[in-house]
Amino acid sequence: MDQPELHNDPRLFARYRWLYLAAVVLIFAVGLGIRLYDLTDAPLDFHPTRQLYSAIKARGMYYEQLETAPQWQRDFAVQQWQVQGLIEPPIMEQLAAFTYRLVGQELLWIPRLFAIFFWTIGGLFLLWTAKELLDENAAVFALLYFMVMPYTAAASRAFQPDPLMVSLMIIALWSLVRWMHTQRMRFAVLAGLFGGFAIFIKLVVVFPIVAAFVVVTLGQLGLRNVWRNHQVWMMGVLAILPYALYHIYGMYIVHQLQSQFSLRFFPQLWSDPGFWLRWNGMISQVVGFEFFLAALVGIALLRTRLERAFLAALFGGYFVYGLALSYHISSHDYYQLPLVPVVALGVAAVFAWVVRSVQEKQLGALLLSFVLLYMLAINAWDVRVALKRAHYKNEVAFWTSLSTTFEPGDRVIGITQDYGYRMIYWGWHYVENWKSSADFALRELDGQEFDMEKEFYNAIEGQDFFLVTQPDELAHQPKVKQLLTDNFPVLEETDNYLIYDLRQPVEKQAE
Repeated sequence: MDQPELHNDPRLFARYRWLYLAAVVLIFAVGLGIRLYDLTDAPLDFHPTRQLYSAIKARGMYYEQLETAPQWQRDFAVQQWQVQGLIEPPIMEQLAAFTYRLVGQELLWIPRLFAIFFWTIGGLFLLWTAKELLDENAAVFALLYFMVMPYTAAASRAFQPDPLMVSLMIIALWSLVRWMHTQRMRFAVLAGLFGGFAIFIKLVVVFPIVAAFVVVTLGQLGLRNVWRNHQVWMMGVLAILPYALYHIYGMYIVHQLQSQFSLRFFPQLWSDPGFWLRWNGMISQVVGFEFFLAALVGIALLRTRLERAFLAALFGGYFVYGLALSYHISSHDYYQLPLVPVVALGVAAVFAWVVRSVQEKQLGALLLSFVLLYMLAINAWDVRVALKRAHYKNEVAFWTSLSTTFEPGDRVIGITQDYGYRMIYWGWHYVENWKSSADFALRELDGQEFDMEKEFYNAIEGQDFFLVTQPDELAHQPKVKQLLTDNFPVLEETDNYLIYDLRQPVEKQAE
């Protein structure tokens, strides 16, 4: 049976509108404050490989029209942008490049501001979604969870498409909930439009969005009527069309998307207990294991059968997503980000139930308010401490200085951080990336085999130097280390890097 309305005995934020508004303003203020702290530091605090990938592309877009830059810089920036390939639509990169042109310089904190803005908009719509499904108490807790948890505070500052994807996903879910309650065409259009944009920005979000759309439309209209409903067709077409057009463009016009569908599907991992443990570790890191379990319980606490099915579908869609991309879901923590708003809604339902269940109203309100304030303060402080401890100015200086070791025409291959992106971005010198041990392991999982010696000599052909800035990674590849040590002299060695001279092999010197 469906539960009774939640507003018969309003408590805490549902009773006092001024308290509700004050809590919302405070949460947004603190959430923005912790994200704006240390704004101008280099984007190495969260998945630097992915952020520098976007930074390199945005710089190329900017320098393409920067006539005041030296020609060699323009050529290098544009060339590096174009060789990066196509993953998702470069919306964040285009926004950054456009803003660089407006302000007249390349500032990496600008895309960070865009990410923060998009995440904050998502928080606003999450607030409205929780209020629509439950009440003001649930809305406040959902917003608090979304805005101040340490992992999401870091993720929502990142120069990558995920903050925008999550924001669009939440707007689509809010629209879907409003359609579920009103069945008005405008909400069908909004749900399809924003769902389609979210999928367009990053395809992985298709799983929870489609699951929610299917369950809600079938539950509302029934299998027989759903096919005849114009609003459902509108939602479906709008949700599918943006990515469908992008897929056609990327696959059949510019031919750059093919590689994005390789090294993705590994069903053999499903039978590996380690896969499930790693996935659980990712969930715990991103949303918190206790919050995840509480959110599952929260499904049963929603008011109507269709609302419960809606939240269950979001969890189910996430589960299918994890099975489809089993390697990435168990190795890339930020692949859990579509789960964040889902867990937020689930734990918000639990919090709303706790508020209703407290017998001593005044004491309960006081204690619950203290718990929320403590959660706000301790998480905000943890984020501030983490950002304060992380300084990357020395990293920027190191790569800028290291690039001067080489002549502009020197060809360099190496084992360096982030596929060589740090040298490319701050050193303005291209480094051909030698695969990491993890890269080889992924390809072996796909059934590929390697003759390491042949692979090595093919890779260094035509190269002048082999740069190592990750000695631990070199140690994980003993065959490569042996080939370098036995056959090539060390040109320069410091505590921070090692350079092998590939131009004069040891055996040639002996002759």
